[in-house]
Amino acid sequence: MSDVTCQEMFNDVEFHDGVINSVSLSIVERTCEIDLSLGDYKVGRARSACLLACTGTEDFFGRFGFEELADNASSGNIQDGRVDTSRGSLRLYLAGGLVEAAGRDVRLAALPRPMDAAETSRARAGRGGFKKIEDVEFDFSYLESIHFSPAAGICSMNLLMRKGGITSDPQPVTIAFSGVTSCLAKLDVASLAGEHRFGNVRSCIVHRKQNMIRMYVSDGFIEVVATRVSIVQ
Repeated sequence: MSDVTCQEMFNDVEFHDGVINSVSLSIVERTCEIDLSLGDYKVGRARSACLLACTGTEDFFGRFGFEELADNASSGNIQDGRVDTSRGSLRLYLAGGLVEAAGRDVRLAALPRPMDAAETSRARAGRGGFKKIEDVEFDFSYLESIHFSPAAGICSMNLLMRKGGITSDPQPVTIAFSGVTSCLAKLDVASLAGEHRFGNVRSCIVHRKQNMIRMYVSDGFIEVVATRVSIVQ
């Protein structure tokens, strides 16, 4: 499949009964990349791995019910999709969620790999860890990217953290979740990308009884419910 850039060609893309494998959002690069498996049941075309990408991303919204998405994966967990190339926007209606992104440009291209190959290198969470997250100081931290994978049941956030205050050197840290049941994120990506010196993370609240973490950033929030979480340095 070649790159698809014009609205007329997007109108012919069949999103219904496709599968969403993962969503990777980079705050630094302002890109939203969605790993999909798309086919066309009307003409009997088998699914193939595709990448739906929004560049120059300004806004992102994602709501993922991982259990419902997993239950519907074999038959297709994408109900419908809309792309408006004039606005650089995309919207995927899921059986268990919704993904929206708006930016400068939207493209669709084939992926030259099996759809699960990218998941093998993702950080995996250890058992427990909610108490450790509670003790972490997020002052002056900078959220660089976040990865949601309904296909693998994992989620991860990559941050730069200053353990010794604003004068200390930022260190890369990954917060990894597994056994994820749900994720919710609403982010002004353009605003977050510009806040480097003082960081873009404002606080992180842990609800241990619900196995939930809610991270507030300067313009938005991320909420994850999972059975396991760990910090990987």
